[in-house]
Amino acid sequence: MYNRIREKIAYRLLVGIGVPILVCGGFVIIYFHDPNRSLLPIPCLFKMVTGLDCIGCGTTRALNALAHGKILTALSHNLIMPFWLLLPAYALLGEWLRAVIGRPVLPPVRDHRWMLILLLVSSLLFFVLRNLPWEPFTWLAASAGPLR
Repeated sequence: MYNRIREKIAYRLLVGIGVPILVCGGFVIIYFHDPNRSLLPIPCLFKMVTGLDCIGCGTTRALNALAHGKILTALSHNLIMPFWLLLPAYALLGEWLRAVIGRPVLPPVRDHRWMLILLLVSSLLFFVLRNLPWEPFTWLAASAGPLR
């Protein structure tokens, strides 16, 4: 059923045109957004209540640094976030290429279970390690300073 939807011209046009527009729009927002001001009206509720960094703390600053080509700065804000972006970026690129060209170009990821397990284990490990108060784990905490 899903493959029949993928073959329809409306789907191919929507994905072929819509994905680049959404990616470029997201890039512009992240590029021009001041990462020292929150996109949300309140700070991270988890950090407010517990005082600990959640796995997403520093992601907006990391994305802004990546958009400006500052890879080391991005890693200092959230070390694991750029790596977590690889799989969704690969899947989105594969779907976009399939819509534009009309056939699969990138090999699909067949077994999603190992990715879910890897994501859960890495998230839990990252969460625990970034909140340990000793060196060398303190450098995993989200740096709140301005972009370098």
